[in-house]
Amino acid sequence: MNTDGLGFWGAVIAMAAITYLTRALPFMLSERSRLLRHLSREGSALAALGPSLLAGIAAAVIVPDLLEAGEQAARIGPYAGGLVVTAVAARLVSNTGVAVLLGMAGYGVLLALAG
Repeated sequence: MNTDGLGFWGAVIAMAAITYLTRALPFMLSERSRLLRHLSREGSALAALGPSLLAGIAAAVIVPDLLEAGEQAARIGPYAGGLVVTAVAARLVSNTGVAVLLGMAGYGVLLALAG
């Protein structure tokens, strides 16, 4: 991952601001706010905002590494293995957090074995 330059730090600051606002906005609005009622309504188009932000952040972090790893097929193994471990854990365990932690552990182990 390229951590040099203004673009990287701009992205980090933007992600931090967006994450903060998505978590803090409900506490800043009054209970009678129409916006808060709209955001918390079941079936709202904005209900997928949190997962969408996480997917976008993951794509921005993972895709450049995968493009670089595409030149060496052996480097893709830890990514694929971590994805498989996460998918299997998500299927077997009903807790998404545990599935992500297991996937990260699988990725780490495979990365250590590959390196």
